[in-house]
Amino acid sequence: PAARSLRAGFAAVAASPRARLALVTVAVVHTAMVSVMAMTPVELGHHGASIDLVGLVISGHIAGMYAFSPLMGRLSDRVGRLSGIGLAVGLLACAAFLAGTAGGSHGRIALGLFVLGLGWSAGLVSGSALLTDSVPQPARAAAQGLSDLTMNTSAGIGGAVAGLVVAEASYGWLNLTAACLLIPLAALALFTRSRKCPVSDASRRVAGKPSR
Repeated sequence: PAARSLRAGFAAVAASPRARLALVTVAVVHTAMVSVMAMTPVELGHHGASIDLVGLVISGHIAGMYAFSPLMGRLSDRVGRLSGIGLAVGLLACAAFLAGTAGGSHGRIALGLFVLGLGWSAGLVSGSALLTDSVPQPARAAAQGLSDLTMNTSAGIGGAVAGLVVAEASYGWLNLTAACLLIPLAALALFTRSRKCPVSDASRRVAGKPSR
């Protein structure tokens, strides 16, 4: 039971640089996605979009999040978890640019939201897999519970702050803020890649070479 406690999850994640990167990844990508997604219907309505169009845009976003998750999983296995995180950062930055500079273009916002979903999928799949690879088997459930707690708490705060940002500034500024969240994540990923971090025997048996 002690190995399944929240304290055990903290200890397992704190002991591994790659596990810390994984935790930051899932928190950042989920926060960026939720913040932008939550305010997109408001922005579309401000530019005269009908409720049907809002529904289609959000449906496209959800498709980006989930329809391509098997592909993101295979890609993460093939090119490595850190490369998958790099892909997520690139996709989310592209999404923030597309949506944040769309103005009244409904099509551009729709494309941005679809790419946002793809970036979230790449980040969550690669980050979750890296977390599992990087902690001992007995602590994996506790580490995953800590990951879920962290990402949903940070996204809840991000969603609340997103409304304030749009109210006081604009939807464009919200996307810029979301993009800025990616900078420390990218820096941490580069720093972690440059370090010689040992991979546990259990990780090698389960996943081959997933943490490149």
